[in-house]
Amino acid sequence: MIGAVAELTVKEGSQAEFEKVALELEAAVNANEEGVLFYKLFKVRDSSTKYIFMEQYKDAAAVEAHRGYEHFKRLGRALGPFLDGAPTV
Repeated sequence: MIGAVAELTVKEGSQAEFEKVALELEAAVNANEEGVLFYKLFKVRDSSTKYIFMEQYKDAAAVEAHRGYEHFKRLGRALGPFLDGAPTV
């Protein structure tokens, strides 16, 4: 198994829009990616702009496949305008 934590900072005032797209991504990943064992968005407790995606994959092939799915590419691009800098993985 392979795990990852992606930390994201969202622009102030963009939280609702970010969450809508991020939750759509979460649902698409969980519904369509057999190699993903866990993929969940969390809001950091003491911050209004910080979020994390906790991820667990069956193996390296599942990680590679995840990056290639159309829903990941499309929704990942859709998250971009709401982010205040690049995610840290």
